[in-house]
Amino acid sequence: MSTARDPRRRRQLGLTLLEVVVSLAILSLLSTAIYSIIIGAVDATASLAAIESENRRINAFLEQSRSAFAHFPQGASAELKIIESEPLRQELTLRGVTNAFIWGPQGSWEQPAVTLTPRPWPESRLKTLTNTSASTTPPRHSSLAMSVPDFFRTNPDGTPLHDSPLQSPTGNQLTEPDEKGRFWMDLIPDVQSVTWRFWDPSAKKWLDHSGPTRPILVEIQILLPGRTHPVRAVFATS
Repeated sequence: MSTARDPRRRRQLGLTLLEVVVSLAILSLLSTAIYSIIIGAVDATASLAAIESENRRINAFLEQSRSAFAHFPQGASAELKIIESEPLRQELTLRGVTNAFIWGPQGSWEQPAVTLTPRPWPESRLKTLTNTSASTTPPRHSSLAMSVPDFFRTNPDGTPLHDSPLQSPTGNQLTEPDEKGRFWMDLIPDVQSVTWRFWDPSAKKWLDHSGPTRPILVEIQILLPGRTHPVRAVFATS
């Protein structure tokens, strides 16, 4: 009897082991699928959060721009300079608009001369991009930044005021002046390009550079990395 039972037991044991192996394989496939779904959901959520953050920054900047031009006082001016031709890079400077681009509690600039420009990322920052390798040309990344003289405010004798955001003309470990001694604050940390144009009603065309003037219409186009179409807005002066 024991001899007859042994083959049957061996067959049952073999089927049991096979079932265990198949069950483990199915469990492994299910675990891999669930992990992939979770990772995909996390990546999608992170991407959506990044896009929403970009859109909030863009909308806040456009609202500030619209307010600056909608309350363009008499005697104020806007100047548009080309500082790099290929690719096009400009500086837009608003003078005499005391509340232009005030971030935080309502106030005004003591020296109302606000300059906006896209500032190319330094090489050290470009190296942090995961998709940048030494064998390829790094993509163009810039930050849309603003500068005002009030970032470094001094007494008549040249000493910094106690409420000056910066207390030294050389800045600090996080903020350094450019070649003209200007300090910059990033408004949109990553842009591919930013271009402005003024409408010339006499010539009936858009201008990409202009001396100090009071433009009737101002156009801006902001192209963000990874997007194919720029964000476009047109502002009218009061």
